[in-house]
Amino acid sequence: MSAAEQDAPGWAAIDDALARLYPGQLPHQFASQRAYELDGESPLPAIAVYEGARPEHWHYVTYGLSELFEKSSGDPDVSGFGFELTMRVPRAAGEMAPPSWPLRALQGLGRYVLGTRKGFDTGHCADLGGSIAAGIDSALTCLACVPDPLLRKIATPFGGLLFLQVVGITSDELAAMQRLDHEGVVHLLGELDFHGITDPSRVSYFADPRKAPVLRRYQLGVLLER
Repeated sequence: MSAAEQDAPGWAAIDDALARLYPGQLPHQFASQRAYELDGESPLPAIAVYEGARPEHWHYVTYGLSELFEKSSGDPDVSGFGFELTMRVPRAAGEMAPPSWPLRALQGLGRYVLGTRKGFDTGHCADLGGSIAAGIDSALTCLACVPDPLLRKIATPFGGLLFLQVVGITSDELAAMQRLDHEGVVHLLGELDFHGITDPSRVSYFADPRKAPVLRRYQLGVLLER
């Protein structure tokens, strides 16, 4: 066992999961100098960013909502809040460095969780009150949470950990999803886009002739059940 694994076995478990998904790839690492200080811009200790393919995208993964260094929570089956956040955003041809806005978005969500002690869960949706991408005018002003389609859930020395992906959605998509149960939200988003890529430039799926029928089918299903 390496010194890093001994000092931060929870961190090492996340690294191992990502190494299996991205063998041989060295991620972009963004470490915080003021980890867990809620008045700072980056309360989460670190965010790693990998280069995903088919389609080309950046894959962001947080460190710090699960237990990284030692067991401090009372539930032996759950590591910390039981999840780490992920996000996927488009990667342009030749783009060498990941954009910074997802780092700010994920750090902001981390600050909320650490400050309120309230976690997110599969199927949770929320209105952000503004663009998900700070400094970018975008129709994606809301979010939904789904299990990361490729990382899912892992066991760590401190308990189970779910990789929970944040997906940017529009206000009309949020209104449609609020009529679904949590499982319905997950299935709908998976059918709309398996990878759940958050593209600030996209318009509502209701304006996409290929995607709109999927949304309407789920809406119709809810109405037929009532």
